[in-house]
Amino acid sequence: MRVLISPRGPPRTRTAVATRSRSMSRYVAPLGFTLAAVWVAVVFVLAGGGH
Repeated sequence: MRVLISPRGPPRTRTAVATRSRSMSRYVAPLGFTLAAVWVAVVFVLAGGGH
C-alpha cells in the first residue's frame, strides 16, 4: 500500500495556534491599555500646561 505524504508537512492542529494566540494576547492587551492610559495622561498634561 502506498502512503501519500503531503508536501506541506503534517497537518497542524488548531489548538496549538489558538494557545499561542491566547498567550500572546495575554501580554499584548495590557500593553495596549497601558499605552492608551499614558497617551491620555500626556494629552491632559499638555492641555492643562498652557493655562
